[in-house]
Amino acid sequence: MRHQLVLMISLMALVFLPETSGLPDEAIGRVVSVISGDSLGIEMLIADARTNAIDSIKLADIEAPSTVTTQGKASQKYALSLLKNKMVYLDINDNNSTRNEWNQLICVIYLMDSEYRPVWPPVNRLLVEEGHARQNDDPNNEFDSSTWWKPPPVFPPGEMRDQLIAMLEKAEQTEEMALAEQSSNSSLIGGFQSSFAVGNSKKGSVLEKDASSGRVSIGYRK
Repeated sequence: MRHQLVLMISLMALVFLPETSGLPDEAIGRVVSVISGDSLGIEMLIADARTNAIDSIKLADIEAPSTVTTQGKASQKYALSLLKNKMVYLDINDNNSTRNEWNQLICVIYLMDSEYRPVWPPVNRLLVEEGHARQNDDPNNEFDSSTWWKPPPVFPPGEMRDQLIAMLEKAEQTEEMALAEQSSNSSLIGGFQSSFAVGNSKKGSVLEKDASSGRVSIGYRK
């Protein structure tokens, strides 16, 4: 009886555990432009074979109003405040073509927390919840937008996060070395200028005037 009770509790725990999901980290990029509420320009920091250095992204399964409308301008403004210059994870559509007829990558994207982990929910859902886009599930891509409203999945640790952290640490070290070198060069130049000024103050001219005769003769700086 006790064994059956333990088994039942274990099964119930499995039911209520958060769903473990594959990492949405096929690429990592920085948002450099916001064309509209659902269209972005992203500079790839860690690229995928399907991405360009700077790529045009269409957020999957949502539709934002045209930017020629008041609603579209508001949608663009919200996306700009949320995403401009932010680093994001990209989950790229794997079904059929990864791009639409305008050559945009179809993606679900995620912001990052302070530990560079993906933040739930995805940006696509945030735009819908804030009233700046409507949900429009496309059966031709791999995504199911209804899952965005399910309990948050548990994302396992990923290699791409480790790559990003290593890349950022290296960039920080390079910047610190450049600043140290710049500071050292500035000190050397400052010291040289000070020495030159002191030397000149001791003797301003190579022309010397004899006090008794009034004649001017060429002298030598010491």
